[in-house]
Amino acid sequence: SIAEYGSSGINAEYGGPSIGYEAIGLVDSSLPTVGIWAQQDASGTIDAEPGESERYEKGVVFYMAENRVVGVVAWNIFGKIPIARQLIASKDQSQDFGKLAKLFDIHAPDTSISS
Repeated sequence: SIAEYGSSGINAEYGGPSIGYEAIGLVDSSLPTVGIWAQQDASGTIDAEPGESERYEKGVVFYMAENRVVGVVAWNIFGKIPIARQLIASKDQSQDFGKLAKLFDIHAPDTSISS
């Protein structure tokens, strides 16, 4: 399915275990994606070492078309729509997704919206 969001983006939060996202641009399941995720252990500590209790609860997904980012979903990262908007508008064809993900502070302490 295709969901296209304007410059204001979309923000959604669901009940249960602190899950929310913000999305902007062309978010189309038929497009190639690149996801960069922070690894988080059961205690909530972000850890770069893999383990059995590891969870991926925070990250950013880039939707690609013609070698550029056309949509962004920030998963459990809030307040980054202006950065995503600039990235999409730049039409940059950078493929350094690690560098792009750093713009979204995926390893920063929890920024979720409180209920």
